[in-house]
Amino acid sequence: MLVHSHTRGLNNMTYRIFTNKEISALEYSSLMQSVGWGSDYSEELVHRSIAAYPFVAHARSVTGDLWGYVSAFSDQAFCTMLGELVVHPAAQRRGIGQALMSAVEKEFSGVPIYVKPLGDAKYFFEACGYRAPATEIQVLFKLNGA
Repeated sequence: MLVHSHTRGLNNMTYRIFTNKEISALEYSSLMQSVGWGSDYSEELVHRSIAAYPFVAHARSVTGDLWGYVSAFSDQAFCTMLGELVVHPAAQRRGIGQALMSAVEKEFSGVPIYVKPLGDAKYFFEACGYRAPATEIQVLFKLNGA
């Protein structure tokens, strides 16, 4: 499903936002590699990840190139957790990240959305209206042994 079509940016970049899971493992791997998040993900791993998220949206150029991706989990009542938000470096600062976040916010309207920004991504989310809660939240993780 197409949810957004927009022309914006320095080069009049045109993109469309889709809310479907029609993303190949190759283009997903290429997008992740472009931002330094690894490479050569297996097709099985990519499809398992995409299938696990109840909500996925992606941005494509008019020629079909994958420029951005977002995923989210939600109980649709009390909590929505953002999975990944990735925009290809060549397409950053053109509204794609904000459009992808708008798709998440529209899908889960009225439900708090929690994000775990890495590094300077914090500033992007703050620009989108996200704030630190009054009570400090820490993120803990554990790599589960196979």
